[in-house]
Amino acid sequence: MSKHISIFFLIFFLKISVGFSQTSGNFSDEEYKLTALFNEVNRFAEDEQNAKNNNRIITMLDSILKIPASFHYAFADLPIGNVYAPDKSFRIFTWNVIHSNGKYTNYGFLQKYNKDNNTVKVFQLFDNSRNIKNPQTQELKPAQWVGATYYDIVQVKLNGNDIYTLLGWSPNTTFTQKKIIETLKFVGDNPIFGVPILELKGKSSQRRLIYEYSSKHTMMLRYDKSKKMIVLDHLAPSDYRYTNIPEFYGPDFSIDGYKFEKGKWRYKADINFHAPRSGLVDYLPQKLRNKIVEKRRAKRAPKPTN
Repeated sequence: MSKHISIFFLIFFLKISVGFSQTSGNFSDEEYKLTALFNEVNRFAEDEQNAKNNNRIITMLDSILKIPASFHYAFADLPIGNVYAPDKSFRIFTWNVIHSNGKYTNYGFLQKYNKDNNTVKVFQLFDNSRNIKNPQTQELKPAQWVGATYYDIVQVKLNGNDIYTLLGWSPNTTFTQKKIIETLKFVGDNPIFGVPILELKGKSSQRRLIYEYSSKHTMMLRYDKSKKMIVLDHLAPSDYRYTNIPEFYGPDFSIDGYKFEKGKWRYKADINFHAPRSGLVDYLPQKLRNKIVEKRRAKRAPKPTN
């Protein structure tokens, strides 16, 4: 009898230990497993293998993010987009997977947190960008998402409501990539992508802006806190003959901006802005960004002399 009681208490203790590690916010084991899976998804693997590992990632993340304590765990080692809203009301995990045809598909989860009752709602994001006509003008739900890897979120007020502007990048294809300014609001706890607050010269207010350009170039798109402005490279074709052909577009060394005024992001052409460009580093998680910066510094450092 005592032996059975000991086994019972051992099983009970193990269940309590597992539950405690998750409710107390210790998700290091899960993070380690997810990181290993993300590293398996790459351009050198077969499509079938990438799909299999990516599906495992989706299943794991969906399960983990439904645990309220996971919202407070950084998951800083995951090599993907992972960004909190400024008010810590939600965060978004985003990543992309390449296919053998040279195209990419974006994936993501939005985790909405309610601090009043310590609960979360999780929304999987489905990249439907190739099937959306006129994406700049469409209000979209998570199942109709214009995919991107987000690296920054700017929060503004509109008629007393919180509106979020997301800055993101998408590798798109072998020949072109995209930078995206997305807008987001919540109806209750439900996310709605696309709020018409982006001014575009000669057109009505847009719900998102998409900049497609050559994969050989990098485009700066960031929020500058000192100017309180979204700043971005102005894109132009390398030759007028290539107008409207995105694979020939790149920065023309002038900078544009968007400043939030009177309820809209107002376009500012050719602004005075001298901050250094960091290209794709802008969208990387902090730890990977730090590693790249350290490598650049090491290269610039003078070599010791004998």
